[in-house]
Amino acid sequence: MEWSDIGEFIPSGRLQVQYGDTPVVDLENGFLHTCPRRELRATVSGVPREILRTPHPALRTSHPDLLLALLSHPNLASKESIIRVYDHEVRGSTVAKPLAGPHADGPSDAAVLKPLDIPGWRGFTLANGINPILSEADPYAMAVSVVDEAIRNAVAVGTDPARIAILDNFCWGDPLRPETLGTLVQAAQGCHDAALHFGTPFISGKDSLNNEYTASDGQRRAIPGTLLISSIGIHPDVRQAVTMDLKNAGGQIYLLGDWTPALAGSHARLLGGLPLFEGSPALEAVPVLPERAPEMYAALHKGIHAGLIRAAHDLSEGGLAVAAAEMSLAGRLGLSLDISALNENPAVAIFAETNGCFLVEVEPNKIEAFESAFQPLTADRRPLYRYLGCVIEKEVLEITHEQSMVINLPLSALLAAFKST
Repeated sequence: MEWSDIGEFIPSGRLQVQYGDTPVVDLENGFLHTCPRRELRATVSGVPREILRTPHPALRTSHPDLLLALLSHPNLASKESIIRVYDHEVRGSTVAKPLAGPHADGPSDAAVLKPLDIPGWRGFTLANGINPILSEADPYAMAVSVVDEAIRNAVAVGTDPARIAILDNFCWGDPLRPETLGTLVQAAQGCHDAALHFGTPFISGKDSLNNEYTASDGQRRAIPGTLLISSIGIHPDVRQAVTMDLKNAGGQIYLLGDWTPALAGSHARLLGGLPLFEGSPALEAVPVLPERAPEMYAALHKGIHAGLIRAAHDLSEGGLAVAAAEMSLAGRLGLSLDISALNENPAVAIFAETNGCFLVEVEPNKIEAFESAFQPLTADRRPLYRYLGCVIEKEVLEITHEQSMVINLPLSALLAAFKST
């Protein structure tokens, strides 16, 4: 590695740069702090905006059809055709790849890499979070959610949550428009609050503003305010890395996290599922900053490295049903789940979106140790784990609610939808 000594700090109070003997800059430092500052105005409504698009009204009354539509939506569908264009092996050091499972086609939560020139088994992980649909409902909630998702994805594969750093990438419209700048301010506040909540520093970032175009009606349009959060973290032992695909029939499935359903800005609501959710308080709710996520992520990290977790997958766009379907199709194994314990309208239970949650697979002989690891977090408060069901040999996703079948789809249908876009 090359490096050059280009200068030193001196008590002159001046910035001085030379090229050989030729002065290039000689500037009083005080000048840098007296330059005119640009002042912009931001208008913050504080009220989540309704997303009016419902491009698939025929899906409004069918749970299975809505799940298949979600799996085939461009935001959620397989990205395999894109991933395989690029080198995701990275010198042969990629331990957990972007695609998981026996057929290498499941959507991994994060990539785990082991640098070849570093002794031992310590590695690092790369993950991200993004959800521009939620941005259109509430920019603050979107920022909180994608920070949490970037961290949550890293934790799902075994990253130490105390050793994660994040980067931001803002793509926004014209900040000279007060309403546009207002949404940017809200998103920045969400980044601030989430970073402090998780104790996770921003180490870099960038922005791309003025992303606007002239529509066919002659009016200026801005892209949805979009925030990508990338995370990098230390994995203590890459041999313990966990992937999202189901592993064995008989595995026990738990929902981890303080499950708080929200539908404002959700993909299920976008696709026309409103009648399925009628009367639910979750309709107007947005995902919130998960209060107990830091302690739960620490417990999950310990559980993974104690060998208690066979598979883990975060709940993000599409909710519990999409997460379950992705784990099933990736592992080519079926799932039988009972969502009665969630005490919700079944459509809300499987399609609402929430922060801070995972589905995990636990071996039957490790159930006692697994529950003991999370028991201290549940005392006198809402439980942070719920038993939902088990992995089955039959290649089907079955979800029941109070003994009524909600979803019953063959694995072939899930795969066809997921790979159709």
